[in-house]
Amino acid sequence: MTKTHLVQVVVGGKILTMGGSDDEVHIQKVASYVNHMIQSMEETDAYKALPTDLKPILIELNIADELIAAQDTIEQLKNDLRLKENELAELKQTLVDTELKLERLEGRKKR
Repeated sequence: MTKTHLVQVVVGGKILTMGGSDDEVHIQKVASYVNHMIQSMEETDAYKALPTDLKPILIELNIADELIAAQDTIEQLKNDLRLKENELAELKQTLVDTELKLERLEGRKKR
C-alpha cells in the first residue's frame, strides 16, 4: 500500500497542506517550483497588467509550456540514444567481423 505524505508548504504566500505518495523533499520541490514561477511572472509588466482572474491561467500556461518543452527534449534524447545504440551495435559487429578476418589471415600466414 502506498503511503501518503502530508506536507505543509507555502505557495503564493499561502500555507497549504499537500499530500502525495512522493517524499517530503519532492513535494517541497514542487511547491518551490510553483513559487519560483509566480515570482518570475510577478516581475513582468504584462503579468501585472492582467486582470486578477487571468493571472493563475498565465502561470498554468507557462508551467504547461515548460512541461511540454521538457517532454519534447526527453523524446529527442530518447531518439538520439536509440540512434547511438544502433551505431554502437553496428560498430561492434564491424569489430567482430574485422577480428574474424584477422584470425583467418593469421591462420593462413602460419601455414
